[in-house]
Amino acid sequence: MTRSLQPSWPVLASYSLYAAPLTATAVSILSFIPALYSEAFGLPLASVGACLLGMRIIDAAVDPAIGWIVDHSPFRARHRPWLILALPLYLVSVGLLFFPVRSWVSPAYLFGVGGAAYAAFTLGQVAHQAWGAALADGSRALSRLFGFREVAVILGILGAFLLVAGAEQLGGGDVRSRAVAAGAFILGGITLATFVTCAFTPDPQRPELRPDADPGQTWRFLASRDFVLLSLATVTYNFAWVAYSVLGAFVARHVFGVPKLFALGLAFSFVVAPAAMPVWMALARRLGGRGTLLIASVFLAGGFALLSPLSRLPGGAGYFAFCGLLGAGFGAGPYLLRTLTGTLANDHEARTGAPVRGVAYAVITFFDKAGSGLGSISLLVVAALGFDPLKVPTPAATTALLLAGSGAPILGLALTFTLVLFVRSGSRPQGL
Repeated sequence: MTRSLQPSWPVLASYSLYAAPLTATAVSILSFIPALYSEAFGLPLASVGACLLGMRIIDAAVDPAIGWIVDHSPFRARHRPWLILALPLYLVSVGLLFFPVRSWVSPAYLFGVGGAAYAAFTLGQVAHQAWGAALADGSRALSRLFGFREVAVILGILGAFLLVAGAEQLGGGDVRSRAVAAGAFILGGITLATFVTCAFTPDPQRPELRPDADPGQTWRFLASRDFVLLSLATVTYNFAWVAYSVLGAFVARHVFGVPKLFALGLAFSFVVAPAAMPVWMALARRLGGRGTLLIASVFLAGGFALLSPLSRLPGGAGYFAFCGLLGAGFGAGPYLLRTLTGTLANDHEARTGAPVRGVAYAVITFFDKAGSGLGSISLLVVAALGFDPLKVPTPAATTALLLAGSGAPILGLALTFTLVLFVRSGSRPQGL
C-alpha cells in the first residue's frame, strides 16, 4: 500500500534546523580554510589544495560503510543516536581546524583535523538525510521536506557569512577573524541544533522494511540506471561549485578588487537564495525534478559565464551582481538531487522491503565529496600557472585565476546537464 507521510510544520522546522550548521561547516571550510592556512600560516597553496583533495577522497571512501551502518542501526531509534554520537567529534575537530595554534600548523595537521571534521560532517549528513526520507513519502511530500531543509541550509550559511562579514569589517578583512567567526557559528549552531532536532523530531520505523530482505537488493539499487546517473551528476555539480568556492576569496581580491567585500558578497548570495527557492519548488511541481535540474544547470552556467564581464564594472557593483546570480541558483541543485534520491530509495524499499535509504544518501555523499575533492584541483591549477596569494599576481596569473573561476564551473555544469538529460526518475511533475 502506498503511504503519503506529510510532516507537520513543527516537525519540518525541528528536522531542518540541523541542516543549517551542518552545511555551513562544509561551505565554511571551502570558503575560509584555504586563505587561512595559506595567508595567515604560510602553508604553500599547492599543499593546502592537496590536503583538501586528499582528506575529502579518504573521507569519502568510508561513506558507504556509514550508510550501511545507519540502515542496519542497532538502536531502536534508527537515526537520532547518530547525530548525538557525531557531536563530540564535531566540537573537537572543528575547534582545532578553525582555531589552530600556530606552532602546531603543518600540512599533516590540516589533513588530520580537516579529515576528522569531514568525518563528523558525514556521519551527521548521512543520518540526517536518511531520517528525512523516513519522515516523508511520495515525491510531493519529499519535495516539500527537502525544499524546507534547503531553505534551512541557505539560512545557516547566510548566518555564518553575516557573522563573518561583520568580523571582516571590524577586523579589516583579516583572514583569521573570518575563520574565528565561522568556527564560532558552527560550534554554537551544531550544539543547539543537535539537541533541538533530536528532542522534537520523531524517528519513525518504516513498516515495509523486512529483516529477511535479500541483501542483494542493495547492490541492485546502487547499480540501477537512474541512481548511477544521479550519483555522477552529484560529482559534476559539486565539482562546479567547489572549483569556484576554493578560489572565491582570491577572485574577490584580485579579479574584482574588493577584498573587504568577500564575506559580505557571500552573505548577499544567501539573502537572494531563499527568495529563489519557492521559484525552484514551483518549477519542480510543474516540470518535475529532472526538468527543473536541467534549467538550474543552464542558469548557473550562464552566471559563471558572466564573471569576466561583471568584473569590469566599477566598485563592488559587478561583484554583488555576480554573487546575486550565484545565490539565485544555489539551492536548486542540492534540493533536487536529494529529492530524486529519496524518491528512488523509497520506491525501492516499498517494492523489495530492503533498507537502502542510508546507503543511498551515503553514496550520494560519497560522490558529493568526490566532486568537491576534484573541484579543489582548481587551487593546484592556478598555483601551477604562477598564482601566489602572498605576492602581487602578474597579469598572466590573474587571467589564470579568472579562467579557472569561470571555466571549471561551466564545464562541471555542462556535464551535469548531460547526465541529468538521461535520468528517467522525476521526469513527470511531482505528485502526479
